[in-house]
Amino acid sequence: MLQLNAKQGIYLAALLHDIGKFWQRASRSRKVLPLEVQQVEGDICPKGKAGYATHIHALFTYAFFLNHRAIIPESFEIEGETVGIARLSARHHRKDLNGWERIIMFADHLSSGHDRRDDEEADDASVAGTSSYKYKKIPLLNVFDTVYRVRKPEERSYFPLRALSTDKVSFPARKHPLDTDLEPEYAKLWDAFEREFVMLPTESTNAFLRSLDHLLRKYTWSIPSATNSMSDVSLYDHAKTTAVIAACLFDSRLARVLPDSMDKLKAETNSRFTLLAGDFSGIQKFIYQISSKGAAKTLKGRSFYIGLVQDVIIEKILKLYGLQPAHILMKSGGRFQMLLPYDPEKLDEAIAFVGEANLELRRIFDGVLYLATGAVDFISDEFFVDGRYSDLVSEAYAKIEEDKSRRYARVIDHDFFKPQKVKGTSAEHICHVTGVDLDKSEVRELGEGADALKVSRAVKEQIELGRALKGAKYLIKTTGGKGLKPLGSFLKKDYPGDVIAYEVVSDLSQAKIKELSDANARVLEIQRFNSTDFLTHAADFGDVSQGFQFYGAAWIPENTAQDQPVEFTDIAKDGQNDLMAIVRMDVDNLGVMFRDGFAPKDDNAGKHRGSISRYSTLSSMLDWFFSAYMNTLFAEHYSNREALDTDLSVAQLRNDKPNNHILPVYAGGDDVFLITRWDLAHQTARVIYDDFKAFTNQHERLTISGGMHVVHGKYPIHKAAQNAEHDEKEAKKLPDASGKAGKDAFCMYGVPLDWKDLTLTEDLMHYLIQQQEEMKSRALLGFIRRLSADYHPNYHYGRWRWRTAYQLQRIGKSYKKEAEMADLASWLFVGSMNDRRPTRFKGLSIKPEIIHLVPLLTRWMQNLTRTTTK
Repeated sequence: MLQLNAKQGIYLAALLHDIGKFWQRASRSRKVLPLEVQQVEGDICPKGKAGYATHIHALFTYAFFLNHRAIIPESFEIEGETVGIARLSARHHRKDLNGWERIIMFADHLSSGHDRRDDEEADDASVAGTSSYKYKKIPLLNVFDTVYRVRKPEERSYFPLRALSTDKVSFPARKHPLDTDLEPEYAKLWDAFEREFVMLPTESTNAFLRSLDHLLRKYTWSIPSATNSMSDVSLYDHAKTTAVIAACLFDSRLARVLPDSMDKLKAETNSRFTLLAGDFSGIQKFIYQISSKGAAKTLKGRSFYIGLVQDVIIEKILKLYGLQPAHILMKSGGRFQMLLPYDPEKLDEAIAFVGEANLELRRIFDGVLYLATGAVDFISDEFFVDGRYSDLVSEAYAKIEEDKSRRYARVIDHDFFKPQKVKGTSAEHICHVTGVDLDKSEVRELGEGADALKVSRAVKEQIELGRALKGAKYLIKTTGGKGLKPLGSFLKKDYPGDVIAYEVVSDLSQAKIKELSDANARVLEIQRFNSTDFLTHAADFGDVSQGFQFYGAAWIPENTAQDQPVEFTDIAKDGQNDLMAIVRMDVDNLGVMFRDGFAPKDDNAGKHRGSISRYSTLSSMLDWFFSAYMNTLFAEHYSNREALDTDLSVAQLRNDKPNNHILPVYAGGDDVFLITRWDLAHQTARVIYDDFKAFTNQHERLTISGGMHVVHGKYPIHKAAQNAEHDEKEAKKLPDASGKAGKDAFCMYGVPLDWKDLTLTEDLMHYLIQQQEEMKSRALLGFIRRLSADYHPNYHYGRWRWRTAYQLQRIGKSYKKEAEMADLASWLFVGSMNDRRPTRFKGLSIKPEIIHLVPLLTRWMQNLTRTTTK
């Protein structure tokens, strides 16, 4: 049985305060509850205006705790007072609450962003014998359907009621009947949840609480927290934010006694919460500022390494405050946000630790990486102001920008003025991957013969990490064990109890389990990559946190050489061009969406939409798409040739798998960075875009822009990454119909295109390839090349125009293609292909003439037709 301290008890009671909704919707009626539970209905549930008990789900919550008395203790101590946890968790809808119960009620309201006392959910006893069980029929509304505006009912999409997975079946769908009883689906989910709940580790309360958070996410991510209003907030995100807020309120009462009513809490002028945000600067330079030699070996490891450094720092902050990982509201792409209790002394200590960590990062990486932080204190009433939470985030990031402009200003480096060792005295003392000067003692060797590399210890660890990630299924965190120890030297010296070792393994065999069990180090956590089936080894580790982690860039292409890391030349190889493309994509105007997406409207549908639980749901869904689903897309969708448009692809594929030519470097948060073979780049980008639009229910203001840059396999990766970034920015500058930067575009071969216009360009390329194959000549390619050289936008009506018409006429006569060449001329100059333009191209934003696409078409066609095999 668990041993709960006061804060853990409050946190657990709040985390499970609505677990009864899950059970109730899976049950025929309250009659499934034990008699001893039904008899306390008057103490647990409030009464409605008709005199009947309401919020019957609270009774199910009470029963859940009683059913699991073998795991969760019936009571715990708070300041010498014995508190029953079932009653504490379940009574949050009543008015006759004691001080500890009010914490749960306050947190529930703050999470929802409004006072919920009048929200009497129509559950199975609101009007005896007349309930329609509506709450069992309403699925989780797609949160993107409430961004900027609430969509009409017939336009809305809903998520399927199922356990969390990483595949496309978790996408929302429009055609979802709202009169279907979902009780059978709820019952199946509930039974699975109950089976796995008793598998959670119970020898450590901390391990139990961490594991429970993962289990709740797995089974309640698609359950609506409320069905009597907008059903777009998941039960998981509401439960998580309620628990986090409750823990903060519990801590804040030490400095200031909590009031005895919600109105008094809202009227307070003193802060009870702190939003702490962090952002690593220099990430791109850190990842990509490496030489071509050994670049592919290092890239994946360097990208993953940053996440481990971030994890070490966050774990220290959580330990300092005594909080659970649920307090991490967002963590991706080198950024994080945490909700903390207001405590200036602990915050100063946390910021001081970050400063010391930054000094260590400067020592290891020559100042390339820097973690900037910003914190904002706020009062309880801020949760009730629509849009205020996004303002708090903006204020925190404004402070982050200040921190970036004054690096290391918060910490004193006592060694700064001391004599420094002279490094890099010869070529033998320079890292072959990063070019950084090294002390002789820091040099490490990798490989043999011509492939030998002299690198720093950190780079060696990153290369080894990148290799280990291939086929890895588990991330193991230990204290003092073997494995990669980010910031290890600094922590061992000044914070020996906070050293964390990370190890990635492909399987948890019995031998590995024994090795971990017998080691002097203590296993803290085992996370499974990209699978929510995370409790398979729970019985082997009763005091170890079990969970899962979505890693969007987990896919690593296979190499012809067994167990050898893939090289860029392997990705580029096609037997013709041997070119690769760097692809960058991210969501347009994400900051604007979080700032204005839930702004209040004039109608009731816009009321109370800017809650922290709704922002949490939005973040969770975005992260799922870019982390969980992205890996499935790369690893499974592109595992066979049928995923490709073969007419626009080179035939040769290693092991006949397109994904052997796709190397995701990063995917998560809201952006993607890929290295692919040149001909797969725009196709992969197109699928990502189309799937994102499907996931967001074709929302017109939720778009992605991206760019691709084509280079040969040995081109410096840092330069290629910069060029791809430039192309992405060019795409975001593409004017819309009003002349403003419209974004929602993709830049290919230096030409930015609206995504719809890219469809037209693909069709035109199909047409050109078809004509050239039928002509059995490269004359058409020669014509396109000459046209590209002659045309210039500043001479739009120059002599090239009549020359082009004449040349197309000659080609048509020579190859008996007069009609086809006339069609091509019509398309180039007036945008109409003699009525052959398919219906799917209606409403395109491209100009009637598409002559400006010729430079793009020239490079594309030249690459596709370089040999006679095409």
